[in-house]
Amino acid sequence: MAESRDHNQFKLIATDVEEGDVGDDVILPCHLSPETSAVTMTIRWFKETECIYLYKNGQVAERRGYEGSLSLITQEMERGNVSLRMKNFKQSDEGYYICQVIHGEQKEEAVVGLGVSEGPPDYLQHETQEDKLKRETSASELGKYERIWRR
Repeated sequence: MAESRDHNQFKLIATDVEEGDVGDDVILPCHLSPETSAVTMTIRWFKETECIYLYKNGQVAERRGYEGSLSLITQEMERGNVSLRMKNFKQSDEGYYICQVIHGEQKEEAVVGLGVSEGPPDYLQHETQEDKLKRETSASELGKYERIWRR
């Protein structure tokens, strides 16, 4: 008998817009709904089409230029919190961030605008196929070529 997949389904909930003051630490809020452990899931954070942070199998990779400034709140991952903490916010950090969570065949995405005036309600709907391909390529490169640290 085939097992029902309904219990594996989740959605990502993110805040549309976050503000930050230069030099402060900011959190890009994103969590799973219903509350589900994200510890065994693959979590990718993108700044637009560039993968800047990758969590997979308990290991982390950060894009060059972001080393040591990005982290998940690991003690809250059991409760589905996949928010990204960014240390020392800079003006150049402003933009749209995409949180992507992959578990088995399911892939969910949510967008957070950081330091932008309007929320990105349809950012992903207007994303081109080329942008999606750039994100996937960027994530693959980060997983292969960047240093991976065990946390």
